[in-house]
Amino acid sequence: MAKQPGVVVGIDIGTRFIKVAEVRSGRPPVLQNLGVAPTPEGAVDSAGIIDKQAVSAVVKRLLAETGVGTKQAAFSLAGQNAVVVRILEVLRMNAVELRQHMDWEIQRNIPFADTRIQSAYEIIQRPGTSPTDPNMEVILAVAQQDAVDGLVDIADKVGLEPYAIDVEPLALARSLLLTQPEHQNQAVAVVNLGASATSIDIFSGGILSFPRILPTGGDMLTRAVAERLMVSEAEAEQLKVQLAEVLMDQIPQAGSSPFSTPGGPTGGFYTPGFSPAEPTQMPGTPYMPGTPSPFAVPGEEPTDYGTQSPFFTPSSEPTSYGAGEAEVPPAPFAVPGEPEPPSAPEPAVPATQPVGDPRKVEVFLAIYPVLEELVAEVRRSIEYFRSRNVDADVSLILLTGGAAIMPGLDQFMANSLGIPAMVANPLKGLQVSVKRHGPDWIASNAHLFSVAIGMGLHASF
Repeated sequence: MAKQPGVVVGIDIGTRFIKVAEVRSGRPPVLQNLGVAPTPEGAVDSAGIIDKQAVSAVVKRLLAETGVGTKQAAFSLAGQNAVVVRILEVLRMNAVELRQHMDWEIQRNIPFADTRIQSAYEIIQRPGTSPTDPNMEVILAVAQQDAVDGLVDIADKVGLEPYAIDVEPLALARSLLLTQPEHQNQAVAVVNLGASATSIDIFSGGILSFPRILPTGGDMLTRAVAERLMVSEAEAEQLKVQLAEVLMDQIPQAGSSPFSTPGGPTGGFYTPGFSPAEPTQMPGTPYMPGTPSPFAVPGEEPTDYGTQSPFFTPSSEPTSYGAGEAEVPPAPFAVPGEPEPPSAPEPAVPATQPVGDPRKVEVFLAIYPVLEELVAEVRRSIEYFRSRNVDADVSLILLTGGAAIMPGLDQFMANSLGIPAMVANPLKGLQVSVKRHGPDWIASNAHLFSVAIGMGLHASF
């Protein structure tokens, strides 16, 4: 088995920003370097990296500016049109029959036009699960081969070695749960608010139980401001950054929501085909096979593959499958012995402006329909989780990503769902030893780095 690297740089390439985080393994892990830079316009979309040359140039400059020294890199693989993550419940079976069964599952879970894919699966070992249970859970990831190849090409152009290519939900688990023991015995919903996609990942006991991607994000807020205020998207983005805040005293009364318009939903986080009255029919949720496997071998126990190994490795050979029936159609908007640690700085929340500012009220009324739909989708996801886990309930919501620190968003979500909500702090549980940025900068931008830090922690867990 290859030796685990002592230092890994996590790289998160988003449609709006590229983030890097260098982490040294230890107890606690040490965050050595952080950096963020804008993603070149049009270089990344929901299917992955479009302009590898432009992205490589930014990554190379960012690594130099932040002082990253390691060559071992863990890349985040994201984008609704690039990767699919599923939790599947299947009949208990041995390694051989599971491999055959997963070939069938992979074929029916491909939502991509290009059938050249990389795939990986692992059995989930939850605490308290009996080996005599008739069913078992498996986490499955399927990615477009081009998306994986694009990250490998970036690593080659920049002079990095791709130690791992992994999926966002597992990165979030490392940075927000595995380093923070107080969250490991809870059921926690992590809402990662990106520019062009938002993920809702529910973890139980620190283990992924329910992954979901919504095909909209912060860009939808910008468009909502641009439409209501009749300004350009560039100006709307500026207004959103400066003025966006949840004004609790301006929330429309029931029946008067600006989102309620003739003809149904007008945007936001609406998922076509989803009925809130039928939470168990949520699109994109795991398939629960109810028929015995034709490959069952009596008396054989399944093999435990572990739960923390990288999903995709550069040496893996691509698999080609027929397109099959996609469970979730591609969405048009989707993109993605140590010293004691000092107290990690808490993420900063922007200073609020007087509520009486009429522009602030207009911005809030513009974005409120989108926020209302976001809360509705989080509620539906939690209801589905409850329907599948009668002995567990979500007790905390963690917000992360670019829009997470919008003033009042955590309170709005907590009040609407009846569940405590807070901005996540991926620095907690780490020893912070970043020399090129001061503590104020680190605290103000911590919410951007949950995925990058989680990828940097790949060798630590």
